[in-house]
Amino acid sequence: MIKRLLNQGWTVQAGDGGGLSALFGGPGEPPKPVNLPHDHLVEIPRNPQEPNGPGNGFFHEEDMVYETTLQLEKEAEDKRIWLEFEAVYQNAFVYVNNAFAGKCAYGYSNFYLDITDFVKIGQANAIKVIVKDGVPSGRWYTGGGIFRDVHLMIAEPTHIAPDGVFVKTESVDDQIAEIAVCTEVVNDDKTMKSILLSAKLTDEAGKTVAEGNMPITIRGHVTDTYKLRLFVKNPKLWDAEHPNLYHYEVSVCEKETVLDTETGTFGIRKMQLDPVHGLRINGKTVKLRGGCIHHDNGVIGTKEFTLAAEERVKTLKSIGFNAIRSSHYPMSRKLLAACDKYGMYVMDEYADVWTSSKVAYDYSMHMTEWWEHDVANMIRKDKNHPCVIMYSIGNEIPEVGNSIDSGWGKKLADRIRALDPTRYVTNSMNLLLAGMDMLSKMAPGAQGQDQNTGEQPSGEINSMMSNMGDMMAQLMQSPMLAKMTEEAASQVDIVGYNYALGRYEPEGVEYPNRILVGSETNSPDLDKNWEVVEKLPYVIGDFDWTAWDYLGENGIGGYVYGDDCTNPMGAMYAPYPWKAAYCGDVNLLGDRRPVTYWREMIWGMRTAPYIAVQPPKHYGETKHGSQWCFSDAYRSWNHKDYAGKGIVVEVYAPADEIELFINGKSVGKKKTGEPHKYMATFDVTYETGQVEAVAYKDGMEIGRDILSTAGDEVHLTAEVKTTAGVGADAKLPADGTDIAYVDVAVVDAHGILNMDETQRVAVSIEGPGEVIGYGSANPVSEENYYDTEAMTYEGRIRAAVRANGTGKIKVTFTAGDKNCSVTIPAE
Repeated sequence: MIKRLLNQGWTVQAGDGGGLSALFGGPGEPPKPVNLPHDHLVEIPRNPQEPNGPGNGFFHEEDMVYETTLQLEKEAEDKRIWLEFEAVYQNAFVYVNNAFAGKCAYGYSNFYLDITDFVKIGQANAIKVIVKDGVPSGRWYTGGGIFRDVHLMIAEPTHIAPDGVFVKTESVDDQIAEIAVCTEVVNDDKTMKSILLSAKLTDEAGKTVAEGNMPITIRGHVTDTYKLRLFVKNPKLWDAEHPNLYHYEVSVCEKETVLDTETGTFGIRKMQLDPVHGLRINGKTVKLRGGCIHHDNGVIGTKEFTLAAEERVKTLKSIGFNAIRSSHYPMSRKLLAACDKYGMYVMDEYADVWTSSKVAYDYSMHMTEWWEHDVANMIRKDKNHPCVIMYSIGNEIPEVGNSIDSGWGKKLADRIRALDPTRYVTNSMNLLLAGMDMLSKMAPGAQGQDQNTGEQPSGEINSMMSNMGDMMAQLMQSPMLAKMTEEAASQVDIVGYNYALGRYEPEGVEYPNRILVGSETNSPDLDKNWEVVEKLPYVIGDFDWTAWDYLGENGIGGYVYGDDCTNPMGAMYAPYPWKAAYCGDVNLLGDRRPVTYWREMIWGMRTAPYIAVQPPKHYGETKHGSQWCFSDAYRSWNHKDYAGKGIVVEVYAPADEIELFINGKSVGKKKTGEPHKYMATFDVTYETGQVEAVAYKDGMEIGRDILSTAGDEVHLTAEVKTTAGVGADAKLPADGTDIAYVDVAVVDAHGILNMDETQRVAVSIEGPGEVIGYGSANPVSEENYYDTEAMTYEGRIRAAVRANGTGKIKVTFTAGDKNCSVTIPAE
């Protein structure tokens, strides 16, 4: 099968693409040339009056039309021709030569269209994709448009179905692995075919480790699946610590002619699940150190590239995460490939809604008609990725508390098991949402009702949870809620609980055959959660909200200071110009926040202490935050304007007590534990120079950390990252299929990062390239990611660069009389 990207030479234009619009709507804005992947919404100015407001980060949402032409030559004659869209947000209507070829309602689903009957050989074929983006369509920043790759596929009438190979580990031990290569073969010819199906497996060095073939007789206009058994001796198993991958090559031949070939990677591993050992992978019990992630990539919006995916996985892996949950949508191919490559377990999630909407125009409008299509394509995409260990059928679905509607869970779970019996099924349940009707009768305020005013919230789940505070934790322990969701829980292999720590221990008594996972939990609660995860064998892990900061759901992790903490947006979201949630363990650029060092200590992966400092401008003020707030401290001792004034220093260490020194003088010792395990806070007077923390356990020093004031000189430094390498090893593909990140830092003469020295930095580019995103991790900014000037935040700013030809790309950053540049070869 010929398979190539169809990402070049598109245009995009705002509008609904309808005939009446074309007739009466006037010319409007002309089409703009773009290459895919593309996020239309991130290129439009934000507006404080946007209907979806803080949920979508005040980004504008609108319909759009993408167009390109497809030239098919003689190689395509008498062949079968498809398009695969990895994802289009959302409601994509595809037309070929002005004829309707197909659609996909779900904005996160990959989908295939057979366009054989629509195209003409030897001439340009017009491809149009109309995207209808209802407002509001999602609870977070959705992006808009064709934000993942598009593929053209051409095959003989007798061929392997697209993504039609499933390589399964049937059994494995140290000496041998039995591998089933299941291949879906299609004969679109009228006549019966006698063909040979063959498969070859190779290791990462390219050595053949198994091969075999089988004859097939397949009638005309028939599709069937054939299983070929192979055996790999002395297999190298895949897990998060040892991400060993194999390659497969499967072909169908007629006599001496190869009709079709599919290649890819897979991993050999064994999984077991029981309440005594929990989750075992390759015979070893694994506790999932998990994090939830949304799908945007900060300054480039939702556009997905290999570099963005790999940087996410490598960063989270370096922090200590061994699992991620795609929340709340099917994960991209590129992110799955990165998880395979670097070793990261995946909970791939189907959807945020079933039949009950959470915002007006979300997937609930289409789920009942489209679920089988979308689930099937999610499985086809995932099935050869060893990183995927479980599928989640939903996130905080209200229907799980209704005995009739919970039947959708059985349909979904049954369908997934039929398509892929090798992985586990879970459901990320929020007991509060499932039992809302019952709770409203049980207790006043159970729906987040204000006890003073009696006012009800809008019904947005995050707002209700935040409003309820401690009451939510108490209600989550209710055995009545567990009883209400008993049927839904029985439909899955692993019961996922969002924010329900109080249920973990009772479940072991009430439901001794259950396996649990904390599918979504508060980052500040990790110390309490992890203690229970380690204690109870049937609780297999914890997934933090959230591992990576994201656009939309503005300010749920930010603090409000002062006695009057009224939020003008109501509920819990922050007003314009907020654009991001600011609850991520790492920020929008992938820089670690202090919570990540504490997280490593809770997981037993770090002994050295870590110093962070609360913003001195808010010293002494009353602090208000949601359940997603851990701290707004950051790693800086550059506060010269506050000399002689109070400042709060946070120190994290897996120790009994911590001693703090300022410029060599001890300011006292504190026991750890308040407000969190392994944490101590010091209220001190600020002096420039050096602050040092020494950690003690059982009276013995176990480590120390030093934080220094940066010098007065200001310099800019730039570092370039690509998938090919960093710095001098960096290079870009000339065809624009991947990007580079160029990260700029504000430093002193000794290279010390100055997080408090804010600079307005302009970016310019020379050569065959373009800047497709530019900005900082600042969650509160009116800057757009298409601007060519922006302010640094915590001493850093980033440009995303894409090549559009062969040659050298020079990217220059200028702040007043200071500048720096990098050169990136594109080849």
